[in-house]
Amino acid sequence: KKNKISFTAMVKQFLLSILAIQILITLTNCYYVFPKPETISQGSNIIEINPKYFSISTNVNSLILDQAIQRYQNDILFIFPNNNQNTNKFSVIIQVQSSDESLQLGVDESYTLDIENNDTSCNITANTIYGAMRALETLSEIIDYNPVTAIYAFNCIPVSISDNPRFQWRGLMIDTARHYLTVNTIKRTIDAMSYSKFNTLHWHCVDAESFPIVSESYPEISVYGGYAHGFANYTHHEISDIVTYAQFRGIRVVPEFDVPGHAYSWGLYYPLTVSCPKYEANINNIPLDPTQDYTYNFLNSFFKEMTSLFTDNTFHRGGDEVVYGCWEDNTNVTSWMNQHGITTGTQLEQYFENKLELIIINNLNKTMISWEDTFDNGIDLNPNTILEVWKSGDVLKSIVQAGYRAINAYGYYLNDQTPVPAQYVSQWVDTWQTMYNYDPVAGLNLTEQELELVLGGEAAMWAEQVDSVNFDSRVWPRACGVAERLWSPQSTTDLTDATTRLVEHRCRLAQRGIGAGPIQPDFCLLPSYY
Repeated sequence: KKNKISFTAMVKQFLLSILAIQILITLTNCYYVFPKPETISQGSNIIEINPKYFSISTNVNSLILDQAIQRYQNDILFIFPNNNQNTNKFSVIIQVQSSDESLQLGVDESYTLDIENNDTSCNITANTIYGAMRALETLSEIIDYNPVTAIYAFNCIPVSISDNPRFQWRGLMIDTARHYLTVNTIKRTIDAMSYSKFNTLHWHCVDAESFPIVSESYPEISVYGGYAHGFANYTHHEISDIVTYAQFRGIRVVPEFDVPGHAYSWGLYYPLTVSCPKYEANINNIPLDPTQDYTYNFLNSFFKEMTSLFTDNTFHRGGDEVVYGCWEDNTNVTSWMNQHGITTGTQLEQYFENKLELIIINNLNKTMISWEDTFDNGIDLNPNTILEVWKSGDVLKSIVQAGYRAINAYGYYLNDQTPVPAQYVSQWVDTWQTMYNYDPVAGLNLTEQELELVLGGEAAMWAEQVDSVNFDSRVWPRACGVAERLWSPQSTTDLTDATTRLVEHRCRLAQRGIGAGPIQPDFCLLPSYY
């Protein structure tokens, strides 16, 4: 037993020595902040930190910011043993201009962070609490730990950072219809998003395969439309809990209820969908019935219920891949079309769209988001509609030239082997590089006015082959390539530098309980090793 203990200790010391060498190499370039800040300057002096004498304070009264400070100080900044015996105090002072906790599209997330030579304090300034929270994340990424000496330190002093995101919409889409994701998985995803400075969780709630959202107005919809009622569904309480959890990490939650297509699960109890024998072999072909008043009454009531839970000003209604042939294969639908002078599937979709806009925009006072398909189909949309692009950059250009606002998901599909066509990598995880290299507006020759209409973009994790078992490793750290592309200046394109920083950031994610896989050979010290 004694020999076994000695061998274990030798292995541990060997691994720590390897890690110490990694740290020395890393510190030649100093801080590895991810995403890369707008501007950062740094020196070569060192300030050692004793966590016992480290404090963070702010000038504003905000429960959200207070909890963020406690979270970072207690759970994130100092997760390893501390052997620093000095009693020097170090204070982080956060000055925020406004204590307003409202979180909507376009919230100011800018901040500055400064530590001077031989200083005993770090000064952070921000216009909003959400900018201050982004600064806290950056602060956590410039505190280094030496596992050999067991001492924390700022190793590149003085440091001055001025940071502001390039795009206001930096999202990650999750899909809880193809596979159920546990509430803990969604919360863990929100944590990882905040560590990577995403700000929008696009929740693709339902689809043809399942309807996991519990409705109190229509309780049978999740019973018959879901995979396993009571197990694989989300109650009102759970939804509200997720939305609040996200806000306390600076993340908006935007729901998507895809209509009129992909509606098979909607109609398993309630008479909402169309029967079309030629197309029913694929449940994704089944749309809502746009000819019945009951459909619109249902949507009005159900969406009103959902917007009481999802508090964001935007509402994603899907709108993709509507199969006109299914409508045209139903004699009741075609008879109604003849009676109303509607001769094409496009005209019928336009009729549905007009009704839907009355519900979402007029009745519920939400900004409507739609997949690009409605635009591609020639549907006349409300000019305030936000369109999400997934097919090509050329479509994004056409959308903003038509005066619509756009968010880009093209090139950022995490489930694809080749997120950008004809751009291949030898290792699947390296698709993060493909996404990193894809700039949503590069080469489109947009005017300044058109560029302003590009709100940002999002990584999308369609869930045909992911659930809570493998979700983390499929998403992280690959989504970080999108995170930096949407946060950092357009000129930030050095893939070698990004790789070095992402190796460090991936380890940070893992140290914080995110199941992020490695991108190249290295050793990542985890708290569980102690």
